[in-house]
Amino acid sequence: MGNKTVIIGGVAGGATTAARLRRRDEKRQIILLERGEYISYANCGLPYYIGDVIKSRDSLLLQKPEVMKARFDIDVRTSSEVTAIHTDRKSVTIKDKKTGETYEESYDDLVIATGSSPLIPPVPGIDGP
Repeated sequence: MGNKTVIIGGVAGGATTAARLRRRDEKRQIILLERGEYISYANCGLPYYIGDVIKSRDSLLLQKPEVMKARFDIDVRTSSEVTAIHTDRKSVTIKDKKTGETYEESYDDLVIATGSSPLIPPVPGIDGP
């Protein structure tokens, strides 16, 4: 492995990977990119928040960017959407969703932890009555 790892996706897999990498290598530069506003949240708890069992959305947040920086020295960038991966030059293009600015970030190692999307089978009437 090189000295710089860029991780795309900051929820379960990405945040866990970043913390684990830090434990294995204290000197590695780790950049965690998340297109949303939050990282490392308990997405399995969302139905409880929607159903008003959990009153505060903040109780679903397991880790905050500033805590990841202070505790693990990980550069967390929320609202940062990767729009292109350039494997030939080992870089990614990132759009800052707050400013609209785009820039490139190089990497030695790249982890893609963007989660999944449900597969909706082609069943007649699946959209409701």
